[in-house]
Amino acid sequence: MNGENTIAAGEPFDLTRAFGDTWCVSVTPLPLQESLHRMGVHVVSDLPDGLALASLRSVRRSTVTDGSVLLLAKPADRGTTVVLQLEGLSGWIGSDPETLGDLSSSGGLACSIWSDPNRTEVLCAEDGRVSAGLDAVTGRSWVQADDRATPGLASLGASAGADALAEGGQWNSSQRAVLALRTITGVRLSDELCGDPWTGGFASW
Repeated sequence: MNGENTIAAGEPFDLTRAFGDTWCVSVTPLPLQESLHRMGVHVVSDLPDGLALASLRSVRRSTVTDGSVLLLAKPADRGTTVVLQLEGLSGWIGSDPETLGDLSSSGGLACSIWSDPNRTEVLCAEDGRVSAGLDAVTGRSWVQADDRATPGLASLGASAGADALAEGGQWNSSQRAVLALRTITGVRLSDELCGDPWTGGFASW
């Protein structure tokens, strides 16, 4: 992490301050090992210095030729799992609709937030299908009827086709995505939750 990410009470965690402009965080309703397996990790290991390993791989990305991507995970509130990906040159595993749908196929709701320069997105799936999304830069959202993410998105002031979330201007797009993740899943990201140690492994992507 790029220094301590001190936040005021009630202020959403700032992933961009912590990790830079590119990251993906997924919250799944599954146990840690099953979450990683469904995201393509076959060998799961304890990674006490997971963030340092991720940073080293980012620096040496041009030498990584096997198509592997490091995923870091840890248990979170309400029996959920948080999965962090910091290597995005080949895309974000958590943003893949098929993968996100699979993470929710046993019941429950899976949600991913991710950022590339000038783009920050939220995507949710339940019961095996992608059902809601939010552009955290513009505030525009879309939902399927009766989707459980709808109350979470509505609580942010974002309804389908509206940009009320962005108009408030209270938080940056990273924080708005984190706020959406929290209101939808109940998981509050923090320095502790997003810091070492981790459990994880390599997925092909």
